[in-house]
Amino acid sequence: MGPVCLAISSLLLLVFPLVRPFTDRTGTPAEVAATFASTPWVAAHILAGLGFVLLPVGLLALSEFLRDTHVERLAAPGLIVSWIGVGFILPTVFGTEPFALRAIGQAAIRQKNMDLLALAMAIRMGPQARFLFPGLLVLAVGAVLIAVAVWRSGALPRWSGVLFALGLALFFPLFPRAIRVVDGLLIGVGGVWIALSMLRHPGRNETRS
Repeated sequence: MGPVCLAISSLLLLVFPLVRPFTDRTGTPAEVAATFASTPWVAAHILAGLGFVLLPVGLLALSEFLRDTHVERLAAPGLIVSWIGVGFILPTVFGTEPFALRAIGQAAIRQKNMDLLALAMAIRMGPQARFLFPGLLVLAVGAVLIAVAVWRSGALPRWSGVLFALGLALFFPLFPRAIRVVDGLLIGVGGVWIALSMLRHPGRNETRS
């Protein structure tokens, strides 16, 4: 199930920027409020949150796949560091964005008071940012370690790890939509590629042992 979780996680992170509305950055205050209160806003963040929930399971399977090989010392730290990054990211972006900002958007529309949107900035650039940005950096470090392990292992397609790690390393909320879509494609293609390659060799660990 580990490779399946990795594939599902990658696909969910691919879908995220395709579903997420980006008018919270370019629209008028009324459009921003409507974006926060919209179903696509909530759905996109919940899907991506589920993607990050499944990601550690997939990475654990990848680490086990490479266990007892000459790259284990890269894969295991990459797994642990990535887990820490996910732990910082989940409660920030995917805890507050779909729920707190939705409540703010709904209140702004209901009360016809767009000044309430200032609360969204206070949430995003307040304590949330102190967890989010270190989490993104730690995740990027873990992704690079995993990519190097995949590249050197000789057991998986080299470029699958590069695409996957590049996508995770570039997962940055402040990037414009075009970059976010490309980033999602990198994660999706790379992650599914790794997962399919692992599924083609399900008995590799047992045979090696």
